Formats: sequence, structure tokens, C-alpha cells
Amino acid sequence: MCHVFKVDWLSRRCGEYFAGLVGDVRPSTCTDYQTLLFLFEEARFSLKVIKCDKMLDMVVQKICSLENRADIFVEPYMKNYKELSTCQLDLMLQITRRNPVSLLKIIRKNLICETGELGNPSRYLLDSVDLCKCIRDDEPFFEELFDMLDNMTSLCDRDALFVHKLYRTSVREFKKYKGSTSSAIVPEQNYLSPKSETLLHVFCSLESFKGLTRSEYFQKMKESPLVSNLYMLIDGLLTQFRELGLTPEMVYEIEEIRRKRSWRRISPEFISVDHCHHDSEPMFQSILTYSSNLTSSDEGFKRVGKMIGADNKISKDNFCQLELLFRTPLSFAFYLKHPDTAYCSSPGKCGFLLKFEPQMKSGEPYKFKVELCVDQEEYPDGLHIHPELVKADKIHLVLGYESDDKDLIFCHGSITWNEQGIRRSYVNENSLKIFEIGSWEMLTTLKTKIIAFVSF
Repeated sequence: MCHVFKVDWLSRRCGEYFAGLVGDVRPSTCTDYQTLLFLFEEARFSLKVIKCDKMLDMVVQKICSLENRADIFVEPYMKNYKELSTCQLDLMLQITRRNPVSLLKIIRKNLICETGELGNPSRYLLDSVDLCKCIRDDEPFFEELFDMLDNMTSLCDRDALFVHKLYRTSVREFKKYKGSTSSAIVPEQNYLSPKSETLLHVFCSLESFKGLTRSEYFQKMKESPLVSNLYMLIDGLLTQFRELGLTPEMVYEIEEIRRKRSWRRISPEFISVDHCHHDSEPMFQSILTYSSNLTSSDEGFKRVGKMIGADNKISKDNFCQLELLFRTPLSFAFYLKHPDTAYCSSPGKCGFLLKFEPQMKSGEPYKFKVELCVDQEEYPDGLHIHPELVKADKIHLVLGYESDDKDLIFCHGSITWNEQGIRRSYVNENSLKIFEIGSWEMLTTLKTKIIAFVSF
């Protein structure tokens, strides 16, 4: 009713009441299946009717916090998963993401009752679950499961081929994982705690996306392993199709991807038309028009870095010359208080330190490596980090500058989807030196700001 008649106060009260019901479910208390089922289905209904996924996210996170979630909820809910929709199966995959073996054991129970060909729900689940993690967690069970699948599918070539491909792909991924971890092993006696964490999502390549239509590009972007959060997805779309908007179907699918992959929402400022270049307005307007569930002030935070001087003190300036950034090692301090450190008693302010190291001598000119410093001894006075809370993979960087009207404008994709760093430098007709940085053209003397969007 509150949605149909647009009664804001009632909608707010209903949301608060539902949040209270979810809050009453605690890992330390005994929770029954019927209680979780009621909350889960009410949240799904909310998503279906009013296109709001906040309630569903709240319930899924609560269920994921329960140690016995597979026994108390997932198994009874999937008792006959042939009758569940793909969206419902996706949610079960999301809830069991950290423990795929528990889901596979439920699938095995159902498969024992199947006769003839594999049903579409079973194929979908087997194709979607993380089988590589299953091998890492319980290799004997993995082999046992595929022995059973081999016997089941021996009379159906289509199913036999499907199972064979699944097995080969999973084993191949496991070997890659095993090789990467073994090569990174350090002898225990020589082990030292790392002093920094590298930000991986800088200067990523768009080579595999070239020549695609907007629809094809969108489909490939959402499946790319490089795209690990909502910031990366939107940055990628902006880099190639900045002047085009998104259809309502695309925006809704972005919401589905975010929920399915358990991504945090982004800061509202990231897609604010007040901070975007005028070419980007159509895309941001379409996102703001067709969705209200991609942003959250509680899950995404924007911070602007302040330069660290030669004396290792935090300067008052929150900008640096563009050319300096690409040619000189620099460090930037960011003030940020994590919700879990509200009563922090450490001296100075909570935050983090990023170090920018140009790679001109490494064969990759005009690109830089970014490190999150986690060694408190290297921090300037007045700043400290909580390394257990601030992580490199939760930081998304954007270059920014002040417009003539003193508005802060974001250069989306300038650091993330920009494999060359400085693509070209030239002198224009006014004798001014220009850097082409990704899809942007900027004066080398431009006062640039380093903007960090942090997810919690």
C-alpha cells in the first residue's frame, strides 16, 4: 500500500519494522526455518513488486552470518529445487558461495532421485557453482560427485559431454590456482608481514572489448574477471560509450549482477551529474532515472587525497600537477573513519596512505604502481591505519580536477581502464602541452586531485 499510494512515512516505518525483524535473527540464538523463510520471501516479494533489493540484501547477509545456514535454510529451501526459478537458484548460490561443498551435497541428494537426462536446474547449478573451490576444500568429495555424474550420464551423450567439460575446466582452474599459490610460498623462517598491498585495478586493458556493440560490450564486461566491483563496471561502460545512455533493461541487469556477485553499492557521488563531464551525463541520468538501488552513502565513501611532503608531513594541498603524478614518486594521505572504529583512541585521525610509483624505468613509461601502505611506521604524524579493515581491493581510484566553476569533475576510467597510461603527448595550437590519458585529454599543468572511493 505504501508503495502504491506513495506514502513515504509509511514506507519508512515498514522498512524500519522489517529491519527490526531481521535484526532479531542472531547467530547466537536458535532460529527456525519458518522465520527465515518468511523474511526471505517477503524480501523477494519487495524486489519483484517495487524493484528494491535492499531488503533482500539485508536478509541474505543475515542468513550468510549463520554458521549452520546450509542445514537450517538452504537444504529445506532446495528440497525440490526443480521448482525454483533461476533467480531463486542464484540466491542459493550466493548464500553458499563461501562453502560450495554444502550446496553440492544438496545437489547430489537431488540427483540421486533424478532419472534420465540432467534437468535444467541441475545443469544450471553445476555450471554456476565454484567447483574449483570445492576441490580446494574437499577433493575426495569432488571426485566422488563426478564419479556419480559419470555413471548417471553414461547413456546420454549431451549430458556426458557437459559433465566431462565441467570436470576438465574445474581441474584446470585448480592446477592454475595451485601453481600460483605454490610459487608465492615464502619459507616460514624468512616470512615478514607485508608492508604494503598493491591496488590491482589500475591500467587495465580493454583490448578484448574492442569492436563490440554496446550490448555485446555490456555482456562481456559483466562476465570479465577484471570487473570485480560496481565501480569497475560503470567505469568500463563510460570509457567506451560515454555519450550514450543505458536502457532500463541494462540498468536492471546491473542491479541483478551487483546482487548476484555480492558487490557493495557505490557512493552516490560517483554517478552524480554534478561531478561528471557533460559527455557522461546521458549515462548517469539513465542510471539515476531507472534505479534507486545502486548507491548507498553507508557502503561507498569518497575521499580526496592530500600530498605528503618531503618532510613526511601532510600538506594542506589536495592536488598535484598532472605531469608530476606520472613522473615522480608521490604519496597521498586519505582521512577515513571506518564504521567499526567509531571509538578509536589511537592518536591522530583514522585513514590510509597510498604510494604512487611511476614505472618509467620498467619498460612501462607513463604508468604508475599504487600501493596501500599498511606499515604504521611509514605513516606521517596525525594519521594511522586499521589494516584489518582497510583493504587494497576495496579502493577504487579516479583522477579529478576543478572546473572553471570550482566544481570537482571526475575523469572516470582515467586510471582503471587505461592500459597505456599516457597514450600520447603533444603540443596544441596554443603551445600548451597535452597528455592523452585513456579517453581523456588534459593539460600537463592541470591541478589534479586523487579521489578514492572506498567500499565497506
